[in-house]
Amino acid sequence: MPFPRIIVLLVAVSLVACGMIPVLRGTFSVYASESRSNWATKAYERNCDAVVCIQGDKVDEFNNFQNFQKDAGKSYNGVGTGIIIDERGYILTNFHVVEGIRKIQVTTFDRNVFTASLVARDTETDLAIIKIIPRKPLKTITLGRSCDLIPGESCIAIGNPYGYAFSLTDGRISGSDREVDVNDSLVYRVAIQTNTEINPGNSGGPLINVDGEMIGINAAIRHGATGIAFAIPIDQVTDVAAKLMKEIAEQSVSFGLHVYQEENNIIDSDSLSVPRGNRFNVVVESVENNSPAAEAGIKKGDIIKGIGQYFVSNKLDFSRALIDLKSRDEIAFSILRNTETLDLAVCLGPPREDKLVQGISRSQNNNFPKPSNAGFSPKTATQAKPNYDELVWGTLGIRYTPMPAEEYKRTFADYLDDRPLGGVVVKAVREGSRMAEINVMPGDVIIAIHEWAVTSQNDIRFIAKYWHTFKTPKGTVELELFRNGQLYYTYVPLK
Repeated sequence: MPFPRIIVLLVAVSLVACGMIPVLRGTFSVYASESRSNWATKAYERNCDAVVCIQGDKVDEFNNFQNFQKDAGKSYNGVGTGIIIDERGYILTNFHVVEGIRKIQVTTFDRNVFTASLVARDTETDLAIIKIIPRKPLKTITLGRSCDLIPGESCIAIGNPYGYAFSLTDGRISGSDREVDVNDSLVYRVAIQTNTEINPGNSGGPLINVDGEMIGINAAIRHGATGIAFAIPIDQVTDVAAKLMKEIAEQSVSFGLHVYQEENNIIDSDSLSVPRGNRFNVVVESVENNSPAAEAGIKKGDIIKGIGQYFVSNKLDFSRALIDLKSRDEIAFSILRNTETLDLAVCLGPPREDKLVQGISRSQNNNFPKPSNAGFSPKTATQAKPNYDELVWGTLGIRYTPMPAEEYKRTFADYLDDRPLGGVVVKAVREGSRMAEINVMPGDVIIAIHEWAVTSQNDIRFIAKYWHTFKTPKGTVELELFRNGQLYYTYVPLK
């Protein structure tokens, strides 16, 4: 009686081995005892939802993995693995997995199937980003570090070897910083060596440590050897992925900001629970002149803690937060400057003509929000108040404070009939600024600029905001100020 069932099972297995029927695991059994759980099962459970199976027909099909050169890590019959790095459907994989595929099919862990598009690639490092349009936010991979790998530490790989989808293999780190010649045009220069079993179809999948954090992308095996496989280290992967995501964003907008990441050295009980790949500060390296970031008041050395609804804890977060936006969108940047937190509204500009990316135009915007994170509250653009004091500093070149009304009346009693409204006290003058050029000094009390009285912060902020629109026959505007109790007139150049 059971014989026909056995035949059907054997047929199904043979088709799976050819990569034709992906085998997907279901949810974890509720009947498993706690004693059966270990670090590998926990690491798998933490990350399996962020792994995908990639399939498709290659233009130049290879039917035998042995045909590749000695260290090739090519996918088997168009089968490979990918890693979800953004909940809106951006997936990272090896470029050789998707190279030449006419139609990229992605299957997620929950058995949903999508058609993906190639949106960016970096052939030098053999990395690529593909995009699907999910119906709900996706689970993303947990990022770790690879700079402190220890030979002998345990690790696991999740992938689709020979079409057996979402398989787990385990092993150890054998070494790091290996230079691996894949072929004449591809070299992995700082590869991780592992004895974890990696087979055709594992390419593009994660190598994960005992903390459940991804430490590399599995990429190649040594032909003819046993227990020698290689992965691209996560530190290099995230750097390249951040660059590719930034290039994708710059197809649609410009922001005029360059950043780098540095170690966040503040360690407390809360930060210990944060994956090591998220323990960075993203620091502004430079701000382009007259750019959206410059106009919003962002400065070199600022630490970016959030962009819109996204938390920023590494360069990849920074780039992801700028994806799927368009010119003239206002987005809130939360900035840490010294010990002060500022929320600045940045109005994004149009893409620069010289910004091109290898790939396909940006995909549909699903606007999935980032989950909350302790210690920081993301802002929308309407919640962020533009830092007009920085605009005053950049345009006019002064720091100032309103003079209290009673002090003004007491100090300038002789002038109250003609100048009764008040003024602002200059606290600092920026070297090389307009005000420095006409010898405005700290302690001066400015009471009027051009056609407007200057009695409050709002007055001088308004003047700075619309300064670029002012036009006069002589190219200057009049300035009135008190110095040492005396009233003076002078003229400020508009340009």
